[in-house]
Amino acid sequence: MESENVVTEEKPRSEDFDPRSVLAEVDGVSNAMVNSTEAPRGFTLVLVALIATVMALITVVPWPAILGLCALGIPLGIWYYLVMRKRPKARPIRSHSGPYFLSFLLFMLVMQFSRFWEPGTWWEVAAKWVVLLGVGWFCMSRMHTATVNNRVKDANERPI
Repeated sequence: MESENVVTEEKPRSEDFDPRSVLAEVDGVSNAMVNSTEAPRGFTLVLVALIATVMALITVVPWPAILGLCALGIPLGIWYYLVMRKRPKARPIRSHSGPYFLSFLLFMLVMQFSRFWEPGTWWEVAAKWVVLLGVGWFCMSRMHTATVNNRVKDANERPI
């Protein structure tokens, strides 16, 4: 036991060693690792754009066109499958965080309340689409960030 203390006392701490930079590097690596298990941002953007398009056009175009737009979810699902099978499997988290649920609730409320806005002209459809895309992207990116932060926090708190 004393021999360990003698060894550490004889070896002074390196002058260029900064514990803060090492901790920042570990935090960056763990965030990158958790991000590698999530769906890519491009996929999320395309999903939100598809949802915004359907919600903006739902009262303007006939139902077969809406169903045709919803059918675009099939290639989107195939894309998701092909991308995610090459990525590492995410560790399940115990529960989602409060910010995740608030963002999800905001997303659902905005999509439901958008049904009350029935555009009469095509410029109103475009305005509705832009609003839904902006709010949807904001909510989805907040959900993504909350999930990543929750996974990192959960991984740091779990015993090895």
